[in-house]
Amino acid sequence: MLVVSVYYVFFWENKIEIQLEKSKYIINERIRNIEIDKFPLKLQLDFDRFLKDTKSVFLEMEWSTELDFDLTYPPFFDLRNLYLVSFDKIAVYDKTNLLNIWRSQLDHDIMTFLLVDGNNIFIVDIQGKIYTLNRNSGEQVWSHNYGEMFLYNQNFSTRNLLITNNDDKRFLTSLLIIPLNNEIIVLDVLTGQILYSMKLDDLIFYISEYDPVDKGFYIGYGNKIAKFILKKV
Repeated sequence: MLVVSVYYVFFWENKIEIQLEKSKYIINERIRNIEIDKFPLKLQLDFDRFLKDTKSVFLEMEWSTELDFDLTYPPFFDLRNLYLVSFDKIAVYDKTNLLNIWRSQLDHDIMTFLLVDGNNIFIVDIQGKIYTLNRNSGEQVWSHNYGEMFLYNQNFSTRNLLITNNDDKRFLTSLLIIPLNNEIIVLDVLTGQILYSMKLDDLIFYISEYDPVDKGFYIGYGNKIAKFILKKV
């Protein structure tokens, strides 16, 4: 009985979850990719509502604070913390009150920074050394030196941020957050309409992923970091 239970938890249950996630992905992709000119005419009234659904979107800056260092990587976050990278340093803050939890000074500049399983941070430095740090304490968990094997450039500092219905169920269509010099633009992907724009007092350098829990994202601009919340009237 114990063996059967263990098998179900570690194998069969995963198969069910994988199939459910696959089905959910397929359904979402089909809904997102309905072509406007092929939408049934008999559903035109509903489709009009569908198109107007995102017109009352706006951004709200929840907070902004100056930093005593320059960002060299986009902001990262998890359920509790905000992670900021500056050359060979990492600063970690509590998302709710912005208290500094820990800072770490590394031996070399950071080339790759990722939040990975096991409550760890995955890092590759400019010397090709890879290692993980514990998210709560900054203590090193393991390290290996592979030389140039893991060295590559990542250019996504001010990429466009796509927010789909899978990320935020409040919106039927996808939104695109576009950082443009010192301006943030919210674009309706389906119609190409600019729904909202906001100008900042300095150039935008980095933008984070979308946080589906807090309904927002983080932007590094000038010498500041700010949190923006996506809202709908």
